[in-house]
Amino acid sequence: MVSSKDTSQKKGSLVDETSDAITRLKSTIAPSTGDWKLTVLETIAKWPLASENLAGEQLDYLIGGEAFDWRLLAQRLLEECGSDIDDDTWWDWLTDPVLFAGFEEPEFMRAVGVDKFRAHLSYFYGVTVEQALLAAVEEEITHRRVAAGRQLSDNSMELAYETLYGNTRDQLWEVFKIETGVEAAREGWRHRDEHSLGSEDAFTYWLFKLRMERSDPAKIASDTRKGLAKLERMRQNNVRRMQLVQTDRIRSAVKSTRRRNVKS
Repeated sequence: MVSSKDTSQKKGSLVDETSDAITRLKSTIAPSTGDWKLTVLETIAKWPLASENLAGEQLDYLIGGEAFDWRLLAQRLLEECGSDIDDDTWWDWLTDPVLFAGFEEPEFMRAVGVDKFRAHLSYFYGVTVEQALLAAVEEEITHRRVAAGRQLSDNSMELAYETLYGNTRDQLWEVFKIETGVEAAREGWRHRDEHSLGSEDAFTYWLFKLRMERSDPAKIASDTRKGLAKLERMRQNNVRRMQLVQTDRIRSAVKSTRRRNVKS
């Protein structure tokens, strides 16, 4: 049996480890080079907490003991670094859904460690790709309705849940809550249907595992390809959007320069 004193000492040790990891990160991060990304990943490798409550916000880095959201942890660490890294720079890095954060697979695995690497793959396929798959199926349902000349409705996403998992989202959520003990984001019956970001990711991962249990290998492979294809389309659309934004910024900067030159 573990005594309350032992538990307190263990918590204190974890607090010390997290504090040391953040201190080392702040002292070694190099904003002027690309090495800061690798430094963050190496800090993640040493991070001891699966979850934490930070300023009243629950951060679940490891879902179900299997799926690791390294981006959530990286965001938490980079916010600790204040102005050392430009917010737009690290946010662009973290919102790009590439599999290995812009690194080669062996380099990424060495940086975060084998266990976190495997858990990252579980999160990528079980949460990121699963969300993309849902969006792809919703899109297919909408296209079929348009092609058939039927009126558009708001229930395409609901039908996507039924197509992939055999029940409505609400029915699936109730089963998920019973099996996992997840509670509403805030207390009180008024908030019973409010979900935290962590619980939404946990729900998606639960759906992924449910689909794995119910589908044959060929269907699983087909759905995975569909989710990956949708994810890549979303990524390319975002790249094009960012290019347009950057072009608009350049044009605005050029116009401002010309106006200043004319005035002078």
